[in-house]
Amino acid sequence: MFYPFEMEQYLETLLGERDPLLREMEEQALRETIPVVTPMVGNFLNLLVHMSKAQAVLEVGTAIGYSTIWLARAAKETGGHVTTIDMNKDRLFRAQEYIKRAELTNHVTALEGDARKILKTLDSMFDFVFIDAAKGEYLEYLNLIYPLISPGGLLVVDNVLFRGWVVPGSSFASKYDRMVGGLRQFLQELSSNSDFSTTVLPFGDGVSVSRRIDT
Repeated sequence: MFYPFEMEQYLETLLGERDPLLREMEEQALRETIPVVTPMVGNFLNLLVHMSKAQAVLEVGTAIGYSTIWLARAAKETGGHVTTIDMNKDRLFRAQEYIKRAELTNHVTALEGDARKILKTLDSMFDFVFIDAAKGEYLEYLNLIYPLISPGGLLVVDNVLFRGWVVPGSSFASKYDRMVGGLRQFLQELSSNSDFSTTVLPFGDGVSVSRRIDT
């Protein structure tokens, strides 16, 4: 978080009251320390899908389906569909239960397995891609996902500033050196890629938004 906790709380109130299902998921994630997006990021994803009128949505990193539901609710309105990937069998099962309760089963396809392997098997194009998985693998995901993003499509990535440690000069434990270095390299390659127009937003844990240039 790059601003006072009080500001985070205030901005969250501006979203309005979330429905009981989302609140239940937020509480479960907090109890079990399951990494999910913040409500502000979830709302941002929903807004982006609506604004881009995305039809084919890809998510790498399902967890218990919190961000999936934000995405799928928007996709339902645009007539789209979400394909989500996660290798944690238990969490993916719980995600599917939540998706069922949200009455979004027909709008979501869940794939179990290592995204680095599954992405190689996909032959369809996506006009909206969201990544929120193992931070040390972001650069691999970028290279695998690049050919799957339609011209004009959006790529959104969560946790790109990871607790602010990605900012040069930050102090953190040496055990995070590799991950932080990988995120820095990911951001450098993404921002310097002439096929994308990219901005990084310092809310949540840092969110990058890139649009693939329509050529």
